[in-house]
Order: sequence, then C-alpha cells, then structure tokens
Amino acid sequence: MAKSLKSNFVYNLINTSLGILFPLISFPYASRILMAERIGEVNFFQSIIQYVLLLTSLGIPMYAIREIAKVRDSVALRNKTLLEILILNLILTVFGYCIIFIILMTIDKVQVNIPLFLILSLSIILTTIGCDWFYQGVEDFKYITIRGIIVRSLSLILLFLLVKTQEDVLYYAVCLTVGSLGGNIFNFIRLKKYLKISDFNWQYLQPFRHLKPVLRIFVLNLIISIYINLNVLMLGFMKNNESVGLFTSATKLTQVILSVVISLGTVLLPRMSNMISNNQLEEFRELAQKSLDFIILITLPVAFGLVLLAGFLIPIFCGDTYTDAILTLQILAPIIIFIGISNVLGLQILYPQGHENVVIVCTGIGAVLNFVLNLWLIPKYSQNGAAVATLFAELVVTAAMWIIGRKMMHVHWKKRYWGYILATVFMCAAIYLVKQINFSFKVDFIISVIVGACIYLLYLIFTKDPFYLTFRNILIQKLNLKNEHNDI
Repeated sequence: MAKSLKSNFVYNLINTSLGILFPLISFPYASRILMAERIGEVNFFQSIIQYVLLLTSLGIPMYAIREIAKVRDSVALRNKTLLEILILNLILTVFGYCIIFIILMTIDKVQVNIPLFLILSLSIILTTIGCDWFYQGVEDFKYITIRGIIVRSLSLILLFLLVKTQEDVLYYAVCLTVGSLGGNIFNFIRLKKYLKISDFNWQYLQPFRHLKPVLRIFVLNLIISIYINLNVLMLGFMKNNESVGLFTSATKLTQVILSVVISLGTVLLPRMSNMISNNQLEEFRELAQKSLDFIILITLPVAFGLVLLAGFLIPIFCGDTYTDAILTLQILAPIIIFIGISNVLGLQILYPQGHENVVIVCTGIGAVLNFVLNLWLIPKYSQNGAAVATLFAELVVTAAMWIIGRKMMHVHWKKRYWGYILATVFMCAAIYLVKQINFSFKVDFIISVIVGACIYLLYLIFTKDPFYLTFRNILIQKLNLKNEHNDI
C-alpha cells in the first residue's frame, strides 16, 4: 500500500507540475497579447459559467470520489455506482444548458460576446463526461498523468499558432478549454475498459439515490464558490474588466502554487476514504497528521516568499502593464497557508469521516464574511479590496474549522511548526537583504530565490527534520540501486 501511495503521489505531482507549467507558459503569453481587459472578459464569463457548472455537478465530484473509493474492490458495485452517478450528472447537465440559454437571453454583459461565452460553456459538458472523479476514486493516476501531457502539449501548440492579436480571444478560449478539460473526451472513451453497458440490467440502476447526499456536498461547494468566484463576479459588475484582469493575474499565481498543495489531497482523499471504510483508523490518523505536517512545512516559506518576490513575479508572469496587481498578490499570498491547512482539515480528515456538516458551517461563515467585505471594499479599493476580503474569509474558515472540528480530527499542532516559522523568518530576512543590493532585476530575482531556498533547506538539515531525512533516505536508496545496477 505504501508503495502504491508513493507511486500515486509521484504521478499526481507530475500531473500537477504539468498543470502548473501550462498556465506559467500560456498566461504570460496571452496576458501580453490580449491585455488586462480581454483577460478580464474571459475570466468574468468563466466566473458565471462556474456557477452553472456548480449547479450541474452539485456535489458529485467530491462525493463520487469517496463512493467509488469505498466500493472499488467490488467490480459490480463500483461500475453500478459509476453508471448511476454519470446518468444523474448528464440529466443535471441538460438542466445546466437551459440556464446558459436564459443567461444569453437576459444579461447584457454576456450578449457583448456570445461566441466567447458559448465556447467557455463547453466546460460544462466536458466536466460531465470526463468522470475525473472515477479515475481518482480507483487511483488511476498514471493514466491521468499521461493524458495530461498529451492534451496540455496540444493546447500550448494551438495557443502559439492561433493567438496573435487582441482579436484572437476566441482562439484563446478554445485553447483554455482544451488545456484544462479536453482530456475528458479520452476519459469518456476509456470508460469501456472498466464497464460494459450490455452487462447491466438498467431497471436496477438508481441514479436518484445519490441525489440527497450530493446535495449536502453541493451546499459545501456553493459556499466555497462564493468566496472563490464571487470576487471576480462582483468585480465584473461593480467595476470593470480591467479590474477583473488585474485580480486574475494575481490569483493565477496563487492558484498555481495551491494546485501543488491541493494535489496532496487529490491523492489522499480516495485512500483515506477507503481506510475509513475498512476501519483502519490508526493508519488514517497517522496519514492525516503527516499530511498536516507537510502542508505547514511547504506553505509557510512559499507564501511569505511570494509576498517578498511579488514585485518580480508580476512583471515576469504578466508583463509590465500589470504592476497594479503586485499589491493584490502580496495581500493574497497568505491564503496559500490558510487554504492548505483547511484543505487538510476539511477535505482530507473531516469529509472522509462523514463530518461534512462541520465543513459546511465553517465555509459558510467565511462566505458570508467575504460577501459583506466585498460589498464594502470593492467600490473603494477595486481588486485590492477583493483580495483583502478573500484573505480574511480564508483565515476565518481555517480558524473556525480548527476550533469547531478539533475533537474529530485527531491531529495536533507540533512544536517543530514553530521551527518552520523561525526558518521562514530567516529566509525572509535573507531575501530582503539581497533585494537591497540592487544588481539588476533578473539577477536580484534569481539570487533571492536561491538564497531563500538555501536558508530554509539548511534549517531543515541542521534540525534533522523528518521530511528532510525521509527524502534523503529515498535519494540514497535510489543512488545505491543505480550503482548496483551499473555494477551488474
């Protein structure tokens, strides 16, 4: 099992790295050509479509991963569950496209560019037929990784071939959709490897038995989406597309980093759900604690490093015309810590145990706070106001989850976390000093990253941190195996 988990994590890390590489290459290229207004238009439309997608998927992705993981050892039950959930999702998708039609007929800001809105709305049907939740539930991460390499490579090639001017925003939307969800077509075709429709007696399928439990997850997803997508939606209606573009340029960087953090949860959710199903409580608690340890170790230096390096990253990532987004990124950077911790507490620990009500209450508190703060701050401070609202919402969600759910989590704050905080302080001090030297823009950035990383790593080595020792031992084993192979 341990070997399988490590293998899954490696595959998912590769897939996540590809997910990072795609926006790191595509967004800087597109942002310089399309500029903030066009980028803002795309993201404004996407924020509307995300709410429709939320209604069509309800809580299916998260619920389905857990349910598939529970029955994955029984082929008959697994495939019956797969087919039932897919049928339910397809029915909801038809309902979703009815909403899309109503939006097209009634909202003036959407009617400005209907083709763009329709292209981006393809994400709804692609999400449905993709059944990503099934492949995660059966832990088929190798396939997900290979598929990601092929699809994202194709998308990048199309981007560079087709997007040349500001008028090519439709091509950008196509590349964006293909890059993120184009592989779902392969997912749907590949389902025949796992099931044969002819083997099923359709009268025994009960797709609507899943409706009640997914509605509970839908409430959670709806609340989460309020302070993820509502910022962009409110900026679009209360300000303009340029403000949306500036906010998006900052959030893209945090999302890229968060995707690495959340990838750990993608691997662990099916495994931890399966542990609970098999009553492996001790293993579950040990894995939960290690997950929290890892998140604290990684997110502290990354978040505060992002604050100090925002002045370099925004011009490099988005271009010189996006300098107003530097402060936005600095405000948003700490959410990496909060979301990382709340992801472990809520989605990896509480949810697999069936305590989704706790997660719903905590995220609900954050959603209400985020909405109220947006109403107050966006008119005055535009994208920076939305960033402040997001920061406080995530802080409150994490704190509430820790306080309310602490008796159900079986994880605790360790003394060595204070060491990670101290190491982060040393790292930040070193980066600050390097920035004062003023060699040149690129040299300062490169030296800052290297010095900061080295300071943090030296602390882990000096204190003989468990994660450092584990990584070192794995590396030594790999080198020894390689040497033995060469000797043979």
